[in-house]
Amino acid sequence: MSALNPQLAISRLQTASPGAGSLRVQSQASIPVVLGAIPGPQPAAEDSGEDASITETDKQKRLQTRIDWMILPPLTICYFLLFTNRMNVQLIYSSNQRYPLDNNRYAIIQFLFTITYALPEPLWNVLLRRLGPRVWLAPALLLSGFLAVFCAVVKDWQGLAAIRFLIGLPLGALFPGCMYYITCWYPRRKLGRPVAIFYAGGAMGSSLANLLNSALVKINVSGRVGSDWVCIIWGLVTVISAMVVFFFIPDFPDEDDKILRSEAEHTMFKKWYVATDSTRNISEHYRPHAWKQVFTDMKTLLFIFVRMSTVVARDGLTQRQRENASALAAKLFTHPSDTTKTLLYVPPAFLAVITTIYIGILSDKTNQRGYYIMVTSWFSITAFIIFVSSESVTLQYVAGFLGSIGTWAGGAISWVWMANNVEGLFKRAIMIGVNVGTGNLIGGFTIPATVTMPKKEGNYKMIGSAYFLGLSFLHFAAIVFTRWYLSNQNREKQHQLQQGIRDQKDPNSVTEEEDRGDKSPDFEYIL
Repeated sequence: MSALNPQLAISRLQTASPGAGSLRVQSQASIPVVLGAIPGPQPAAEDSGEDASITETDKQKRLQTRIDWMILPPLTICYFLLFTNRMNVQLIYSSNQRYPLDNNRYAIIQFLFTITYALPEPLWNVLLRRLGPRVWLAPALLLSGFLAVFCAVVKDWQGLAAIRFLIGLPLGALFPGCMYYITCWYPRRKLGRPVAIFYAGGAMGSSLANLLNSALVKINVSGRVGSDWVCIIWGLVTVISAMVVFFFIPDFPDEDDKILRSEAEHTMFKKWYVATDSTRNISEHYRPHAWKQVFTDMKTLLFIFVRMSTVVARDGLTQRQRENASALAAKLFTHPSDTTKTLLYVPPAFLAVITTIYIGILSDKTNQRGYYIMVTSWFSITAFIIFVSSESVTLQYVAGFLGSIGTWAGGAISWVWMANNVEGLFKRAIMIGVNVGTGNLIGGFTIPATVTMPKKEGNYKMIGSAYFLGLSFLHFAAIVFTRWYLSNQNREKQHQLQQGIRDQKDPNSVTEEEDRGDKSPDFEYIL
């Protein structure tokens, strides 16, 4: 973890509760009081090198811009490289350049990868929270890069299966870790834009990786085929990027001194981050009780259905878009190259980037999540209805644009919605890991079956699309029910507040409010 300057560290200790063992922010109103109790002179504005004429609003805008530029770029790099290293095996399977990799072997490899990739994700997020992003995310990226290179070294499909089994461990730490890390730096009502930018980076990253791989796969140097070079090049890029991330990425806010460079900036951040949510924490000791809170919370099951149904449909759509791009290229050109086919895959991804960011910003401004996800889900439903009912190559290609809006934009806001309504640093970390892991398990076990299904009489596309269409309908139903449930919970909390029922706060110990987190009457669910 980053070392704080001595004055900042002493100030922190003086503001901590004697028995809590962690810095606890209970409300905006309490912050000036606590800081006012700090003995000793406070640093003047001129000591920090800042112009005294700069208003508080301008300082806050500068701080928010610094957070954007120091948080989102390294995380987007992690997400992009996660995609490239996940896709390597698909390229080996489709190119068939080194050793025979039939449908059954490909399904076995994906099954083994899914086990190590998905199952430990809740635990990985707990370790991230305890160790810090620099100690956890950067080494995970580094190890995945080394193992990606080894995919080019193995001599048979059994060796590839073993490497993919191992690489699932570090790769599984990246997406849930990045998603959780973002939630620790942005307020609940301003989370839509940063998550949308991060998520949109995955959409564009997947298309760019396909485009670059179509060129790299043609390399045949030093006795190694193109798919080997794809693994080697992306593996080395991942290793170098891990080193950059290690030195660049800031710590969590309570320990950071890269973004929050003074006590004044820490105070400003706390006011911005906590806002009107008096139950929010920026620091918390680990307690195993957080696991029980997650698995006994109704919201866990609801958001699993909301998230799982859209992420599996998204991965299935990606496969259909590749097939549709190839079919359209064959229709438009006599002998289309692989690059031409890949270029046709880019426009839907570009549309996904634009709509994802726009809807993320819009959902922040309106403070609404559920309605936007409902609307985008119908884009997915329409796309898969076309896939099932139409054999027109052009129409199916156009349907891919609709599906991109539904699965990417709707998927991003689904993540925001879940993170908005789970409080407690460790509870939220575990909840995100459970949701990511569940979606990856179901997708990892079912999508290979739809891809490797025997291609007889053209029915395999219809069956696979019908499966994803069913998930899209489930997604919509889960959104409607989840919004109703959260709205009903808000009404009950409002009734409790009207009756004067609040949490009993003990300043000298772990508070009941901290135990209850989002169950507190003071915590309003975002709909």
